[in-house]
Amino acid sequence: MKKVLCCLVAMFITAIGFAQSANDNFAGKWKTDEGAIITISNSNVKFLGVDPKGRPTLYNVRFEKNEWKGTVENHETSQKGNCEIYLQGNKLKIVAHKGIFSKTMYWVKQ
Repeated sequence: MKKVLCCLVAMFITAIGFAQSANDNFAGKWKTDEGAIITISNSNVKFLGVDPKGRPTLYNVRFEKNEWKGTVENHETSQKGNCEIYLQGNKLKIVAHKGIFSKTMYWVKQ
């Protein structure tokens, strides 16, 4: 019983440590895995990220059900998918989903 209680407490503390906040601020310049710079701005409680050519790459980012959710688009492959976004210090973790597939990307604050 003691082990079960310890495991539950550890899981709770871990969940709190990775909790997201509606006050997270993604605004700024972010470097993608491929080296492109995405500029993210805040407009009307949603975030929008555009590439150097002015094309929306990350859009409709909103805080919903205790998570940051949005849409990410790869203009090279013309694919887009839903995503969850996690602010981890100076890194932005983006987990994109398309059907049963998912991909995790890390962008670094510039």
